[in-house]
Amino acid sequence: MQVGLNILGAENLYAGRIRPVLDLAAAADRAGVDMISTGDHIGFNAAAHADRVRTHNFPFPIDHDWYEPLSLLSSVAAVTERALLNVSVLIATVRPPVLLAKQIATLDRLSDGRAAIGMGVGWQEAEYTATNMPFDARFGRMEDTVRACRELWTEAPATFRGREYSFEDFHARPFPVQDRVPVIFGFGPSRRNFERIARVADGWTVNPADMQTFSDSVALLRDTFEAHGRDPHSPIVQVSVSPQRRADGTVDLDATADKTLAWHAAGATVAVFRPATFCTVGEEVQELIDWAVGLKAEIENTAEARR
Repeated sequence: MQVGLNILGAENLYAGRIRPVLDLAAAADRAGVDMISTGDHIGFNAAAHADRVRTHNFPFPIDHDWYEPLSLLSSVAAVTERALLNVSVLIATVRPPVLLAKQIATLDRLSDGRAAIGMGVGWQEAEYTATNMPFDARFGRMEDTVRACRELWTEAPATFRGREYSFEDFHARPFPVQDRVPVIFGFGPSRRNFERIARVADGWTVNPADMQTFSDSVALLRDTFEAHGRDPHSPIVQVSVSPQRRADGTVDLDATADKTLAWHAAGATVAVFRPATFCTVGEEVQELIDWAVGLKAEIENTAEARR
């Protein structure tokens, strides 16, 4: 299992300053964290945001800073050497595919082949309206977006004809370093959605609300991959781990480790921890990094002993 840190909101551990978050990412990279991740929203309609808070306990206030994720990860790329660079998840369908392909290819080049991008369609129609993108049929458009990106990442000139956009004899360089940039879909667990992953993507980012059916969902994902002629054990399965807390509200890392190990046994391949939910000040982050890397080592040692 790989371990990751989601730096979304980590600037709040440093009095709102974003530059120390780059130091956090560099320290995590040196320590052995496998992935640095962040989140994405273009912006919010106030009424839609309030409704999301009411119906889904959306944890971010409307005045939360949402740094453009691919730009932020480009800065992270400059101070790291080995960790994968991930968005969980990028609302891909509010971005023109040609521009998105260029941004991700640039990130992959800057990082020497470390882009691994989670993509989703979001929940807020206002983001689509504000970017002049259609909200309807966005799931199908997601598949077209990935197909268009993969064409632009491998061919010059590139030609693509989708339902809503197309290009022909189009040169767009650079290509990514990776032969296949991993794309990880953040969809709800269903056969239809898993078929979308099996057709064009490489893994699944799990919404915390869907963890109750996690084992069955992983089995369905693997069956779907096999039905599409792909290795059933190849999909990335990325989970976000929230802290378990004691009665007094303090973080219980042992209980959190037990939960993470159980999810790994059920099929999780990447466990991501968000410092902003585990820590109260920046000085606590190194402890979280050391604990996460130690948890990965424990899993690796257990697996080695069983061989």
